[in-house]
Amino acid sequence: GLKDVQLNLTSRSGRAAVKHHMKEMGYRDEDYDLDQLYVSFLKLADQKGQVFDYDLEALAFVSNQDQQTDYFQLKYFSIHSDSTGISTASIKLLCGDVIINEIITSRNGPINSIYQALNKVTKFSIILEKFHLVGKGSGRDALGQVDIVVKYNNRRFHGIGLATDIIESASKAMINVLNNIWLSKKIEKKVKKIKERI
Repeated sequence: GLKDVQLNLTSRSGRAAVKHHMKEMGYRDEDYDLDQLYVSFLKLADQKGQVFDYDLEALAFVSNQDQQTDYFQLKYFSIHSDSTGISTASIKLLCGDVIINEIITSRNGPINSIYQALNKVTKFSIILEKFHLVGKGSGRDALGQVDIVVKYNNRRFHGIGLATDIIESASKAMINVLNNIWLSKKIEKKVKKIKERI
């Protein structure tokens, strides 16, 4: 199994740092191509600013063609909240090539109800550890950026969502996380097959 490592590499991190973190996650030099990984890492670090362990694994073991489309795509959501604190979320989630509809009612607000609906569909047993909302800009065009951290199978996954609507921002952040988890599970299977061949 892989160690519970939390990376936060940037474009200033060198090849040795990337190699070291791959080793810390349990990978051997022969499991991946360091030259190719480092080139891909620099491109991603320039785009994102930070690169986490699951990003590094995706760069090492999943081709760009595999990453083109997110597995989970939120096609529709509707929220109804009332003064008693009860919220009902209705979602339409594309999972690969299958659309699944779900409705959840909760007493913990609209964001909680939409998160419960998404988690019921994906069946990922996650724990929300951090939810942070920051306003970007001002006036009618102001955006809300939601940053979340969830724990899944003893690993932490980060998600970011940005939209004018806070519930949409929160939903995008969770979809980001769910896609990172799905990709990490796909990588685990791929790495297992590689190690079985060696």
